[in-house]
Amino acid sequence: MGRAVTFAAVGFALSIANSALAQEQAQPAPSPGRDDQAGQSEEIVVTARRREERLIDVPVAASVVSAADIAARGGIASSLELLTGQAGVRFSNTTSSLTQEISIRGSSTARGTQSESAVGLYRDGMYVGGGALGGRNFQRMDLFDIDRVEILRGTQGALYGRNAVGGVVNIVSTEPKFENSGFVDVKYLLDPQSPQVQAVGNFKLSDTWALRIGGDYINQDEGFFFNSTNNVYFDQQNGSGLRGQALYRDERLKAKFLVEHQQLNAPAIMYRGVIAPGPGFPRGYVQPEFDYPWNTRPSVKQQMNMALASFTYGFDWGQLDATFMVRERDSFFAIDLDLVNPALLTALRANGTTVVTEANSAQLGRDETRIVSQDVHLSGGETLAWLVGIEHFDLSSESATVTTRTPTLANPSPGTNAPASIAFESWAAYGSLTWALSERAAVSAELRQTFDDKTFSARRFDLRTGLASGGGGFVADAATDPSNLSYNLVASYRPMDGVLAYAKYGTAYRAGGFNNNLGDPRQPIAIPAAYENETSGSFEIGLKAQFDNGFAGGVSGYRTATEDQIVQLDNGCAATVPACPVVATNFLTNAGEGRAWGIEAEGRQDLDLGFATLRLSAAVSRQDGEIVSGRFNGFAIPQLPEWIASFGVTARAPIGDSATLFANANGAAQWGGVQELAAANFKLDDFQTLNLRAGIEFGSMQASVFVNNATDTQYRVFRTSTTERYNIPRVYGVQLRASF
Repeated sequence: MGRAVTFAAVGFALSIANSALAQEQAQPAPSPGRDDQAGQSEEIVVTARRREERLIDVPVAASVVSAADIAARGGIASSLELLTGQAGVRFSNTTSSLTQEISIRGSSTARGTQSESAVGLYRDGMYVGGGALGGRNFQRMDLFDIDRVEILRGTQGALYGRNAVGGVVNIVSTEPKFENSGFVDVKYLLDPQSPQVQAVGNFKLSDTWALRIGGDYINQDEGFFFNSTNNVYFDQQNGSGLRGQALYRDERLKAKFLVEHQQLNAPAIMYRGVIAPGPGFPRGYVQPEFDYPWNTRPSVKQQMNMALASFTYGFDWGQLDATFMVRERDSFFAIDLDLVNPALLTALRANGTTVVTEANSAQLGRDETRIVSQDVHLSGGETLAWLVGIEHFDLSSESATVTTRTPTLANPSPGTNAPASIAFESWAAYGSLTWALSERAAVSAELRQTFDDKTFSARRFDLRTGLASGGGGFVADAATDPSNLSYNLVASYRPMDGVLAYAKYGTAYRAGGFNNNLGDPRQPIAIPAAYENETSGSFEIGLKAQFDNGFAGGVSGYRTATEDQIVQLDNGCAATVPACPVVATNFLTNAGEGRAWGIEAEGRQDLDLGFATLRLSAAVSRQDGEIVSGRFNGFAIPQLPEWIASFGVTARAPIGDSATLFANANGAAQWGGVQELAAANFKLDDFQTLNLRAGIEFGSMQASVFVNNATDTQYRVFRTSTTERYNIPRVYGVQLRASF
């Protein structure tokens, strides 16, 4: 495997050399009438340093998924589709968007808990994560009508702050344009049957005002994973979303106003029982792969409302950017904790499969999170480029977890209700200076001072009596007010036109927090109410290039040290534990110092073959890490695959003057790594997946067929000693798109 990194680096270096030579040769003129002019450098603009710059000019490891990339794949509707296979990015698939999570460069995950991500999640430059539920992943509406997605790898704490230990994912929505245009996109999945519609209308109201209105709709009543007890599919989803935007623009001022709403019944959290012979199950027990006999009806509901206003004003000497956002997220879930229904449990007890007595254990959770935030910054300068800004972030979360059980003579309680509340307010001042030492060399420094204030309150009450339950260990009142100074120091040099080399040292900060779900009163391992702050420092070197012959790419290497790394453990409950025979409750704690390293390479080449155009892309990363101090010394960092890779091929070939054939193939793969921080550990499943799409375009009309997971690869996305979760099998369908 080690040779692959060497080959990738050598191949990238040869590509630079070949591309540099090609610049000296005459380039063929693009064919007239082509929208995709292969052989021409695509100007990619990002806001990685809080101002608009060309990607090639920014000394940071970054990937950009453009609107054209998304269109070639037929659109995306989930973070899984967007991020799987991206260099250095691990998408933790827990089968439901409510608990799914993004990890970059080995940043720790909080799967199954109610805590914040170690990756900054941003919409149009504003942080949208946090809260008890659903705050470690994007909502479906966030992925609607995208202009581009910026994936910034490595510590981004200086300019972005908010938990950007592993990096940042910033989704930039398409803004109104000064034209009358739009599209209607209809996708129909044949198995399972599911119509999906997206539509956008863009209107020029005057020379200074433009309007953009869009909607998203999905209806999928069936799926692959069935709950026969309640006659419902775990992976069904139904819902809609609406977005409206207005844009004002004159010579100096640009003002954008956005409002959106989403109402969605999302895929539920699901798992099947796979229990080896042992305590509680003398004969072992394995459930079918696609039919789970829960008596609790599985459910996940997500509602989101957002309003955002942004203003840009150009002075003669610089630019002012101000953004204000209000975002409300209401989440609900219901899961089964004992994996069976009463009738099945009776049969299993009768044939000696189990001695477990509970079959009504379930958990229902709800969270209402509200975020109000503001960011204002000024930027300017050329030889000495500068930026100064302030940010305010205010989050409130009110949640409750209801756990039910079978009352017995020994314990007549039907369960507990555990309400919790979080209040989190943060202020930050930040800035940067970039000094152009010459036309080819520059140095920059970035700095952020953060002041946080978090309070947490949790209780647990018996559902029958309404009295406190579980003792003092389930009463929590805590507060913390940490502060942090994060910084980046960067040096960059252009050895030739179109090539940028850089070295960077950066730090980041992830505020400590609280475990909202304090577990089951019978749990073998007590769950602490709080955990401490996490800080990290990372050294990175990189080389990136972009040439007029259509080549763009980069290679980078990094080494990161993390203090008080936040990790996930569980409370020791399981179906095989007689004292606590329910699914384990996960929680967060600090594990000591973690060390991670990696090498990443990615590239893209546009080709004009005369009769067709091609876009070829590939990415690969090799990474590893371990805990080097404390009680987990020597343990591998969990959720960190040894290898991540992806490729993409997009082809377009005109037929006469009125039609164009097109095809797209994109694949992703992952190898190695472990799932948990434990001595007896599960390895992450290796996988390779392939998505295919092909069709024909007549003017403004487009028709295509597609198949996702074309090889029908099946792998476990998560497992414990008693449960397993699987990926979605092969899905295929048709798509029609009309543009105007």
